[in-house]
Amino acid sequence: MSGALEDVVVVELTTETWSSLGAALLGDFGADVIRVEDLSAPPSNPDRDGNHPRESFDGDSELIQRNKRSIGLDLGDPACAGIFAQLLEQADVFLTDLAAGDLDARGLSYEKLCESNPGIVHVRGSGFGPRGPDRDLPQLDELAAARTGVMPTLPQPGEPPVYTGSGQMYTSVMLALGALVALHHRDESGEGQAVDASLLGGNMYGAALNVDAYLAMRDDRLSEPISRLDAGNPMSGAGLAYPTSDGRWITLTMPDTDRWWPSFSAVMGLDVDDPRFDTHDKRCGEGRIEMMHLLDELFSKKPGSYWRARFDEAQLSADVIEKYDYAAGYAQAFMNRYILNLDHPSYGPYQSLGFPIHMSETPARLHRMAPGIGQHSAEILGEMLGMADSDIAQLEVGNKIGCTRAEPRVPPDGQSVESPSREPTAAAASAARALEGVRVLDLTVWFQGPVCSQHLADFGAEVIHIERPEYGDPARGVRSINAVPVAEWNQYFLVVNRNKKSMAIDLKSDGGRELMHDLVAKSDVFVWNQSMANLEPLGLDHKTLSEVNPRLIFATNSGYGHRGSNKPAFDMTVQALTGIMCRLGEPGQPPIYLGLGAGDAFGGLMSAFGIMVALHRRRATGRGQHVDASLLGSQLFLAAPTLQRFLTTRKDLYADQQSRERPRNPLWNRYPAKDRWVFLCAENTDASWSKLCEVMGRADLVADERFGDPRAREANSADLVSLVDEVLPLRVASEWIDLFGSAGLAAAPINAYRDLADDQQAWANDYIVKTHCPEAKREVELRGLPITLSRTPGRVDALGPELGQDTELMLADAFGYSWDAIGELKAKGAIP
Repeated sequence: MSGALEDVVVVELTTETWSSLGAALLGDFGADVIRVEDLSAPPSNPDRDGNHPRESFDGDSELIQRNKRSIGLDLGDPACAGIFAQLLEQADVFLTDLAAGDLDARGLSYEKLCESNPGIVHVRGSGFGPRGPDRDLPQLDELAAARTGVMPTLPQPGEPPVYTGSGQMYTSVMLALGALVALHHRDESGEGQAVDASLLGGNMYGAALNVDAYLAMRDDRLSEPISRLDAGNPMSGAGLAYPTSDGRWITLTMPDTDRWWPSFSAVMGLDVDDPRFDTHDKRCGEGRIEMMHLLDELFSKKPGSYWRARFDEAQLSADVIEKYDYAAGYAQAFMNRYILNLDHPSYGPYQSLGFPIHMSETPARLHRMAPGIGQHSAEILGEMLGMADSDIAQLEVGNKIGCTRAEPRVPPDGQSVESPSREPTAAAASAARALEGVRVLDLTVWFQGPVCSQHLADFGAEVIHIERPEYGDPARGVRSINAVPVAEWNQYFLVVNRNKKSMAIDLKSDGGRELMHDLVAKSDVFVWNQSMANLEPLGLDHKTLSEVNPRLIFATNSGYGHRGSNKPAFDMTVQALTGIMCRLGEPGQPPIYLGLGAGDAFGGLMSAFGIMVALHRRRATGRGQHVDASLLGSQLFLAAPTLQRFLTTRKDLYADQQSRERPRNPLWNRYPAKDRWVFLCAENTDASWSKLCEVMGRADLVADERFGDPRAREANSADLVSLVDEVLPLRVASEWIDLFGSAGLAAAPINAYRDLADDQQAWANDYIVKTHCPEAKREVELRGLPITLSRTPGRVDALGPELGQDTELMLADAFGYSWDAIGELKAKGAIP
């Protein structure tokens, strides 16, 4: 196997899809990922929620287990536990999602492993972080999503809160990113460390712009759902959608500016000088509702294909909200390898999600399909531990290795197998941060690109935000979020550009372009997310810059990929093409946008991961390469929890909206309590049903033949949901949560942003932090660090800089310019 990470050995011991996918991302780029199957443990139930029924072809496994080798070990047997320990001694990374207490009991904590392998990077996917009062809650994405505050904001007013399933995907990438950041530090210092990425942190990051806004503004309007015809801008807005004559929907993402309005009015057949709409204040103020109703009428007269053609011709950011079948045949997705046509040796042709990140020199590849349990046991033992064939055969005969699961061990006297969890021992934290010494030139705007470089800056990279003089990044001008005015400080710009420097350079001048080439020659990473068509005219294309600095990592955040379409791309219009919006919410409701900037946030995270992969490869080769993480590729991958199943089965179950009132598992559902909704997460077993009946004070329902076994409860789920809907409003959510917890049933209140702002668990893990804000002249609260490193933790030192504040000092101190040379740059108009 070859690839950017070909020198990295990852030992994986996981049970959850999202954590296993984190290991697969490393394997896609060549890491030797050894998946350990614990033969002493029963297999997990992928259909515990009722949304993942067993299929004849396991498409999920083909995604999350690809590019891995599998060894089956009876970890309850001392000899096999010893073999596992030997594997870990040779590993660079140990990636797991076991509970902290379980790791302690097995001798698999970071502190224990580093005794024999001081350089090991111990990566744990947790539910709620390594610290805090709720660190031991069940590791369920639904429970984490319920705490963030985003679920009640997504549907139309009056509809049930919406669970998207996307939060776990952020955590998957964070596990891989955290591993590479820690490996970078290890390669510099020889020190390993513990890394934690949690479902709570992932879900909070997925709602980054909304969380940022609420923490700054504390305005409960941000916690309320917005009607699709109540957007602040009729040409753009979260949840804004217009129906077409063929039953499809159109979404628009155009800022209301003089650039967009003339072209948009022409496409819609409106008079650009219509006195009702001829100014921004009218379109987004007194004429807003009238204009949206007029657009509603106009769009309904033509089919979606007509409107797509008109908008594409005018180069406007608008598109049809498609279903998964569109993504499955989208040429742009195939030419960029975001979706692959494959041939399985047992099941034949199928489609699968591919690789969301393009790398020019060491691209991700499908080296091997998902292995069977223990398929490579003998190979791994012989290759890595030097075991003789005879010794391996003896272990196979005793079912200690291979693919046969042992009978689950029952602890004596009803004792728990898992030891009580404890607060992790604080590692000897370094004053240095993991990415110190890495210099990043950040030529990005708005959110996707800046949030990519924010991750690098948080871990110590020197990130220089290059902005145009006078105006700078347009995000500096944001004055409202979802039609709610910003507070006394612009959190949109200041939070995502924290820990950065700012230099103002006029790239349209000859002197400015010459200066940029000189900065590139002395930097490690170049990041761009503006129009790809502008790179070559500015002399900033990959070919030119790689000649200036062959070691440069050239990172772009394109809209639709490095090949094909280059039309305008905004988060929501690209998300519309993936199909995910059409499957959220109740049947018959308008499509649902994942949330403000959700796709941008994922694209930025992917880009940061790709940059770290390229930096790792550069250590071996001395050369940089082009990395592209597009909005389309990222958002197709973001839809993996349901899109992957659709691609392999073509079943509408995974593409269509599903009713809360008729779920396959009514015990895993959202229910209204007296004051707010509750998310109940219980497998559809007789034991769970009996506990639920007891908690509700309806023991008589246990004997009700309509609900007598799992199949009956599924068949009569509408009746069961109706019964629970009648009972839960009798108590407030907190009372139900206590009762469910005492009965051993997992559940969480579906909170609002105001609850998240005071969440002790979020504060304990630095998912929310405080820092001084010069603009507000006080300490402010903001979204913190979603990835925890024990030895070189990230931190927020400062909010985003003033425009160009560091231009002259950076030129003098970092790039070696004399003050006379700086004066010449000013005279030439290169800098202000």
